[in-house]
Amino acid sequence: MLRHRIPFKYRDEDDDSAIELAFSKKKIEDRKDWLTKWMEDRKRRRERGDMDIYLYDKDTRSVTFSEFINKELVLFSNTDNERSIPSLVDGLKPGQRKVLFTCFKRADKKEVKVAQLAGAVGEMSAYHHGEQSLMSTIVNLAQNYVGSNNINLLMPIGQFGTRLQGGKDNASPRYIFTQLNPVTKTLFPPSDENVLRFLYEENQRIEPEWYCPVIPTVLANGAEGIGTGWSTVVPNYNPRELVDQMRRLIKGEPLQPMIPWYKGFTGEIVGSNNNGKFESRGIINVIENGTVEITELPVKTWTQTYKEKIIEPMFDGSEKNKPQLLQDYKEYHTDTTVHFICRLKPDDMEKAEQKGLYDVFSLKSSINTSNMFLFDAAGCLRKFETPEQICQEFFDCRKELYKKRKAYLEGMLQAQSNQLSEKARFIMMKINGQIHIENKRKSAIIEQLQKNKFKPDPVKQWKDEQKRKELEVCGEANLTEDEEEDEAEENEAVNVELEKKVSDYDYLVGMAIWKLSMEDKDKLLAESEAKKRELNILKGKEWFDLYEEDLKTFLDALDAQEEKEKEANVGKIKPKMKMEKAKKRQVKDDSDSDSDFIVKKKEKRRQIIDDDDEPEVVIKKKEKRRQIIEDDDDDDFVITNKKKKQPNK
Repeated sequence: MLRHRIPFKYRDEDDDSAIELAFSKKKIEDRKDWLTKWMEDRKRRRERGDMDIYLYDKDTRSVTFSEFINKELVLFSNTDNERSIPSLVDGLKPGQRKVLFTCFKRADKKEVKVAQLAGAVGEMSAYHHGEQSLMSTIVNLAQNYVGSNNINLLMPIGQFGTRLQGGKDNASPRYIFTQLNPVTKTLFPPSDENVLRFLYEENQRIEPEWYCPVIPTVLANGAEGIGTGWSTVVPNYNPRELVDQMRRLIKGEPLQPMIPWYKGFTGEIVGSNNNGKFESRGIINVIENGTVEITELPVKTWTQTYKEKIIEPMFDGSEKNKPQLLQDYKEYHTDTTVHFICRLKPDDMEKAEQKGLYDVFSLKSSINTSNMFLFDAAGCLRKFETPEQICQEFFDCRKELYKKRKAYLEGMLQAQSNQLSEKARFIMMKINGQIHIENKRKSAIIEQLQKNKFKPDPVKQWKDEQKRKELEVCGEANLTEDEEEDEAEENEAVNVELEKKVSDYDYLVGMAIWKLSMEDKDKLLAESEAKKRELNILKGKEWFDLYEEDLKTFLDALDAQEEKEKEANVGKIKPKMKMEKAKKRQVKDDSDSDSDFIVKKKEKRRQIIDDDDEPEVVIKKKEKRRQIIEDDDDDDFVITNKKKKQPNK
């Protein structure tokens, strides 16, 4: 134990300054500068291909407090920010990215329990934190109530929370299910995975450094978080408007100012990008003298919270400076809509209108864009003044990725075409008796193939080359001298070189006997020509053509998903429980004005029913059903059943 222990050693005043920098409440701005310099230094090291700096190595005998804070504690502070503040590129925090990576890797066609998905995330992506936190992350990704996500990346199959309590009313993770939203698969094109930089942990390939969606999802779904020295708040914006912004950038046109937008919100958002301040307003209407109707609340104001903090104090009048303002109120909410009906005295109603109903009923809230801090593609934390600036930064990253993707696909298609051509040529030479592999040594077979100028597996070589480049970027391709010597000795012992050549030509000699037929040869040649045509089509496209195709695919999927949601919401009715509770409250208040109020509402409702033709249809249905029962020959059978049930009782 003593051999592995590394003690701290106090050196000088630099240690005192470092401790004060890391923990003093007066050094907040200095901590920001400290972390910013560290992130910029990490960026430069990555650009040069240098290794990361670690606190100690095998020769370290002691560590000063300054070294510990500047090399080890800074990692914790940066990780805290990374877990709290999302990336500009994909709008995700590490936990969310791990969930998405696991869902892509599993490719489940059926829904899975949230608790089971959390276990899979821990196994596939090396998640090292609490399961409860991970399950909350999964629930948040699937929520789609007003004020949450404009694009829920996962499907909420079960009770994932509503606007009644801001998502806190979700069921236990072991009772609810989820799966990938079809829109998510178009938002994150699978073709991008070949050019993303994946991370490695404990010799395991895990999620990429960041995904790159077709639109900036950090603006579509917004973001909130508090880290070390920084916090962030990004409002939600309309996904279709973001698509339009990307198309403007493709054409080289200037961006248009954007206003926050929340899916399903029926109120109003007003303001200007000049000062970065917007105001969210609910909806309130006067429906008759002394009675108002509230049908929408400001963004992120939850129904139950609004009732407890605004409506009930106005009804109870418990505070000294705020006497009772409401005589009565009713609730007709659903899990997706808001509906309060409040009644005031005539004098109070007049005063409320003079002051402003929006102010009296607290139906205004502010939305600011002055604190939008995000990690850029290089992993540096930056402040963005406007959503248009975020769009521009995202577009530059997306553009470079399309160029890499196009180059990768061209190389892969060329390799696939070459592989198919080589297979067809091998079959032809085998049929003609120009190649003999039966009862031959492996080395002799390989010599024949090389003599006839057969290429090693083109697809395998292409993939190996791309993997080598990826490992070089991650800094894991370089071996130490000791490892190289050990590997060389192992290669000499087992003759790895020969085995490597065998694997390079396995795509030819490993084919089944049935593949050596004339039909398969013709089929391979046709497939090779198809790959060449596909390659020529791809070469004729520019990067922005690929981008336009992805944007169109995304919009089509978004339209289809929203149409399904509309169909699912048709026929939802208001809960009767709220109406009964409201009636009890009215009965408790035994005033004449209350009685008049109730009669008016009943008469109004009765008048609507009388003018509707639907009750007549209902009566006809009942009469028709009664007639069928009377004419049914199974009456005796029904009576017999009733007689049999009586002794059991």
